Amino acid sequence: MRAFVALPLTDPAIDALTRVQSTLPTGKPVPEENLHLTLAYLGEVSEDVLETLHDMLSAARLPSADIAFEGLGTFAEMERGLTFGAVAPSDALTALQTKVAQLARQAGVLLPRRRFRPHVTLTRANRQPKGPTRDRLASAIGTPIKVPGFTARTANLYESTLTPSGARHEVLASYPLG
Repeated sequence: MRAFVALPLTDPAIDALTRVQSTLPTGKPVPEENLHLTLAYLGEVSEDVLETLHDMLSAARLPSADIAFEGLGTFAEMERGLTFGAVAPSDALTALQTKVAQLARQAGVLLPRRRFRPHVTLTRANRQPKGPTRDRLASAIGTPIKVPGFTARTANLYESTLTPSGARHEVLASYPLG
């Protein structure tokens, strides 16, 4: 089963992010019901591993975190054709992500070791943008975006099913924060 742990967004944040999506010159917008802030992408894992992780997350004291949006971003010179709303790093958010990743590893998930870069994916494209589209996107990167912040009070365990029309995310469990 393909799964991940993420923070759900508030309705005001989703509304603002969908407005930002409509201004982006390239990529397919992520459906509003799929907007989230990933704490740990688990990939393909067995139901036994998910049950173990669920038990561990249910028993854990996970900290809440304030979420503040900064601007638009992309990874490595737009190589993946992905645009995101960057989230300001904070000690609380990093502590939450670190704890979730630690529990996932203890449950048997093989997570890659990489720096946490908090973000909400807004658009995806199959290839890197070119020409004027790339120039317009490049000029938007780093531009502040007006998205209301919020305090994350819940983390969710999601199943992600790939379909011809895109990914479908289903909440399997929720865990209180704070």
